[in-house]
Amino acid sequence: MAFALSATAPVSLATPFEKRVAQGFAWALFATLWLKLAVAVMLTQPVIDAEGESMYNRLADAMLLGVMFAGIGTYADAILQRAPLILVAVPIGLASFLTTEALTGLNFSTAVFEYFKIVTPPLLSVLLLRLYERETALVIRLMQITLVLIWVMVVFALVVMPPSLNRGGEPFWPVYFASLHTSSYLVVVCAALSLYLFEAGHLSRRLFIAQLLFSLLLVFYGWGVRTSMVAAVAFGGVVMLQRMRMAPVVMFVGFAGLLTLAFVPLLFGLIHLPSWDELVEVTSGRFSMWLQKIDILANSTLLEWMFGHGEGSDWIVSEVWWWSAKDSHNDFIRLLNQQGVLGLGMVLAILAVWAAAFPPGVALPLLAALGASTAFSNGIMFRPQASLLMPLALVAATAAWQRISGEGAR
Repeated sequence: MAFALSATAPVSLATPFEKRVAQGFAWALFATLWLKLAVAVMLTQPVIDAEGESMYNRLADAMLLGVMFAGIGTYADAILQRAPLILVAVPIGLASFLTTEALTGLNFSTAVFEYFKIVTPPLLSVLLLRLYERETALVIRLMQITLVLIWVMVVFALVVMPPSLNRGGEPFWPVYFASLHTSSYLVVVCAALSLYLFEAGHLSRRLFIAQLLFSLLLVFYGWGVRTSMVAAVAFGGVVMLQRMRMAPVVMFVGFAGLLTLAFVPLLFGLIHLPSWDELVEVTSGRFSMWLQKIDILANSTLLEWMFGHGEGSDWIVSEVWWWSAKDSHNDFIRLLNQQGVLGLGMVLAILAVWAAAFPPGVALPLLAALGASTAFSNGIMFRPQASLLMPLALVAATAAWQRISGEGAR
């Protein structure tokens, strides 16, 4: 599927009414996104009560989805011309998830809820691209405002709210957005958004550097979530590979050097090889859990391999996590276990057509971060406050691609 956006900023040929419609959708889309981000504090600290806080969060979800589907319906012709496979893959994936529930636990509501966590960012992306084509300056401005609002919320939490707890009650810096992990993922995506706005000429160098350094401080020190560190490294590594011609050579030489440095002490018995128990401890029980899931899959029937064991089946009490049921902490294994080969295959297909909706290579760094976090934990894919910023970062990356391609053409 060829990408249709030109390398230069689109010129709108819309009528005044069509411009007002596009502007209205842009404002409504970002306003509901801001509401979703604003109420996230209710998932972090008690504000009203559990039922009321859940109601406000669901209301924000409903408003965002309502605007998104109304926009997709309005621009269906353009979306079908530019990114038809997304509109084909999403219903097929939903049918796969619902078939699994019909064959297993009939847990339709939870399955649909989890599925929309996955597919809302791709659907939002194709709508936002269409709005960007029609109202480029407005969409860029709204993305800048979103960035400001997020950092205001982050600083507000750091100044006013109590420490966030993780890993047995260990205190970390306060967070605003839903949880320590969600906030950390969100800041990684925000850093990407800042980078692409800077490259597109819509963010000053000083402001970009300040945001980048503050993001690194939060992710690698203040919040201490290892999976978000992996996501940040994955994003940065892919960006470096794309920007530097010699990056593959440098990485190969560096990797070879690290292997050599590790092999020489091992050869002379100067380093200690970790035991299995130590590996399990370092990975916070992941290795042990993954082996248990492999054993479950190995003893599954062909029907279970194809359609999975149903929503919620991935949560088990394990050898290490004995005090309560936990999931795989690897969303690919989780999807394979719950939705089978067909469900996981459809999710991977949706990610592929999502990437294809953007210029070649544009989506790769962000999807690498999403994939890295997904492979080692409950990653960006299932954290709505973080994943809903992916479309903004991808559209900003498209704007940067247009600017760079346009300069190259001249």
